[in-house]
Amino acid sequence: GAEELELLERLLGLPGGNKYGVQGERKVPVLQTNNGPGLTGLMTIAAHLVRQARKDQLLGSTAEEKAVVQQWLEYRVTRVNGGSSKEDIRTILKDLNMHLEDKVYLAGNIFTLADILMYYGLHHIMVSIT
Repeated sequence: GAEELELLERLLGLPGGNKYGVQGERKVPVLQTNNGPGLTGLMTIAAHLVRQARKDQLLGSTAEEKAVVQQWLEYRVTRVNGGSSKEDIRTILKDLNMHLEDKVYLAGNIFTLADILMYYGLHHIMVSIT
């Protein structure tokens, strides 16, 4: 969570320095803000960072692209973060393989936040596979 958000900050060209924490058993990321309440949740904070970097195209351009990006961000949080068994991982990779059969990126032909966060979420799994 927090490490991914720091990587995302760098990728987006943001100056960094945000203070991240985690809450609860599931270690949900929290961003401490200077003005107002903190932000909670990987998707919420990541979307905030994208807007802060003025790279809104990473959230999708059309209503359909935005919905597909949101769908894959939800998949990332609900399935990838929760999937720890070999069977879960096999299902996740099978889902992604099927979806990407005729696409370049998760939202079709555009690189989005969904691709970035899916990469961050799967990287540790992929390096452990023989």
